[in-house]
Amino acid sequence: MSVKLQILLIVVILIAMMYIINLVRKKIIDFRYALLWLLVALCVLVLTIFPRLLILLSGALGITSAVNMLFFLGFCLSIVVIFSLSIAVSNLQDKVKKTAQEIAIIRKDMYDTYQKLEAEIKEEK
Repeated sequence: MSVKLQILLIVVILIAMMYIINLVRKKIIDFRYALLWLLVALCVLVLTIFPRLLILLSGALGITSAVNMLFFLGFCLSIVVIFSLSIAVSNLQDKVKKTAQEIAIIRKDMYDTYQKLEAEIKEEK
């Protein structure tokens, strides 16, 4: 990897990290998801600064090409991101279900109260 490309990647990664931190500061993204993206950016930054690390890591794991190692790491990080988002969707689904049930109970109570008030008004007449 050329030095110009390394510098460009480092600048882009640092800008992306600052953007993610800014999103957290503005409360547009939740901290736990931003932390995951910051971890991914940090891993890519380390591999950009030390490209030999990828070659050493691929040799240690028995992967013949550093590019294949990079794709493998990308695949693993994608699985982690997908798993964390699946957990978040599951939690939100439970919250939506509970909220819908609470709204149904409140509506039933309101309807019952309305029926009682109507019955009392009819009795007074």
